[in-house]
Amino acid sequence: MRKPFFNPLFLFLFAFFSVFSHATVEKTQSFERALNGVQSILYSVPIKARALLSELEKVELKENQPLPLLARYYLQKSTVDLLLNDPESAIEAANRGIELTANDPLLQADRYLMQLRLSQARILKGEEALVLVQLDQLLSESQTLNNPEVTAEILLVKGQAYKAQNEYDVSMAALMSSLETAKNTKNDLLIERIASNLGGILVQLNGFDKASLLLDQSYQFFRQRKMSFNQLLVKLDMAELAKKQGDDKQALLEYKQALQIAQVLGDGSHRFRINLQIADLLLQSGDTKNMIRYLKATDNLRERETIRYYISKYNYLKANESLLSNNYQAAIDLVTPLMASLKEQARLYRSEIALYLVASKAHFGLEDYKNAYLTLLDYQDRFNTFSSDEQVDNLERQQMLFNLEKIKAENQQLSWNNVLQTLELKTNDQKVEYLNVLVAAGIGSTLVASLIALWINRRRIQWGKIANTDSLTGLFNRRYFDTQMTDLKKEMSAGDFAVSCLILDVDHFKQVNDNFGHPVGDNVLVGIAKLFNDNLRRDDICARVGGEEFMLLLPNTGIEQASVIAEDLRQRISELEFLTEQEEKFNVTASFGVTEVGEKQSLSDVYSIVDKLLYRAKQNGRNRVETTISEVNTAQDQPAQDEQSSMADRVQRFSRKLRRLKFRFAQHFS
Repeated sequence: MRKPFFNPLFLFLFAFFSVFSHATVEKTQSFERALNGVQSILYSVPIKARALLSELEKVELKENQPLPLLARYYLQKSTVDLLLNDPESAIEAANRGIELTANDPLLQADRYLMQLRLSQARILKGEEALVLVQLDQLLSESQTLNNPEVTAEILLVKGQAYKAQNEYDVSMAALMSSLETAKNTKNDLLIERIASNLGGILVQLNGFDKASLLLDQSYQFFRQRKMSFNQLLVKLDMAELAKKQGDDKQALLEYKQALQIAQVLGDGSHRFRINLQIADLLLQSGDTKNMIRYLKATDNLRERETIRYYISKYNYLKANESLLSNNYQAAIDLVTPLMASLKEQARLYRSEIALYLVASKAHFGLEDYKNAYLTLLDYQDRFNTFSSDEQVDNLERQQMLFNLEKIKAENQQLSWNNVLQTLELKTNDQKVEYLNVLVAAGIGSTLVASLIALWINRRRIQWGKIANTDSLTGLFNRRYFDTQMTDLKKEMSAGDFAVSCLILDVDHFKQVNDNFGHPVGDNVLVGIAKLFNDNLRRDDICARVGGEEFMLLLPNTGIEQASVIAEDLRQRISELEFLTEQEEKFNVTASFGVTEVGEKQSLSDVYSIVDKLLYRAKQNGRNRVETTISEVNTAQDQPAQDEQSSMADRVQRFSRKLRRLKFRFAQHFS
């Protein structure tokens, strides 16, 4: 029988395609094994993972690989770029992956994850507002996917975006919702990543006990799996927790351990930031030698940093380094342009405000006492505003934490997804109590909405009162006093009426505290504050501006009338009786300085004048009133003596300013 002529050709083609197919399969398997290797070290040694991906790109022709493997490649590449703080490369890799998977419904989950990496990269670039809008749309689209891991990842990134905007209450709700969703998966790594982020948020909300528990648990998890990068992030949160609790020694230990991890990882960005934090703690503890050593380690890494908070801390520490070496002119040359640029900032960091104190010390070192004093006054005013804002922020964060816990306790069946939606819509937490009323009686919705708006307004007024009131006496504080004086000066320029300013200081108040104890001293201050409230006019403004110092602002009052008021108050204070803890009676006296506020005088000018008058009252025997009237008479008799104060007078007035600054520190940390 005749054999077909094509049999040898058929066998040759079959063998060729078999070899080619085997080579292609082998190449695909090699590519997949490499990706698995990268996945295993992604969160442990991200620098090594990036190197492996680079080698993979050189050796393998990745564009010829199956689409699912290409999706994994770009997802891993964008992830590792994020871990190494390279948002531009992460955006490029994520966009390429999204482009490749755009038309494949089977790779929808991978596409969502790459869109998340894109959002995380934009958060690093400060585009949180845009990211939140995109995440809302992504979360809505992902509902059809019915993949809890993807949903949990989206909510995790949403929490990180809100944290970047300092909206910690909404961030916590998003992370709680993410954690609740992740529990429906078997992905322990995802759960611990969310838990560690939640611990960091609780640190910011001052929920220290729960934060410590979550962070310790997450750290042990990452340590057992040798996930060094995640260990580093948790260590930084643990250091921040210790610092907020006032345990600087433990914070220093945590930062040093984090630095060791960052050095092993070769992470230059985190090494710069951690060295700065360690140097700052060492400066506060007085260990200047080691502070300079850690600060020098940041010099070669400075150009990589773009975040203003760390740049400002670096500048502050470098200025202090110049002070420590007595190079005062170098310190001034460094901080002067920085201070000029700060005027454009709506809100300053603590390290930026501290530049004014550095400048004051440098001027003092150069014996430029005038600029030293003026710069110190500027620092004092800015720090006063900063302290008040920070106090309000802390109160608001405590209230946030309380509200979230209250919602959880009162509504056990309420999911954290609903809590997140409630917070995002900016509705009041008490709205939960009115839901039944709103459903049952639609006509009453307008009334309920009005009540909620009234409650919110009352809360805002309450917080404003706390920010403007002295906690001991109930009088106004220096911040409110400054605001009112500014407003009155504007009215003075528009109308024709007089305003007088009065300052008083309790005589020998330190002896009261030393002899009878601080509780008795507090009773003295409260009694004097009550006397003011009972005797001053409705429009008069009284504030406690120092430990035993009070200032009064008297609208529509000339210097003569103000002098009479001051004399009356002096007499009434001397007649007050106070009791020691042994029920023994005693009296106190006060010294006064009174001046009339001029239209062209600055706030600093007014404070300086009344402060000098108060000092004169002290020098002339205490328990008396000194006014600008008496100052003119004295000036006519002794013009040369008043033209230039002695160095001793300057030192004593400077000491009084420092005591007032100490009082503001005490007010802030009480």
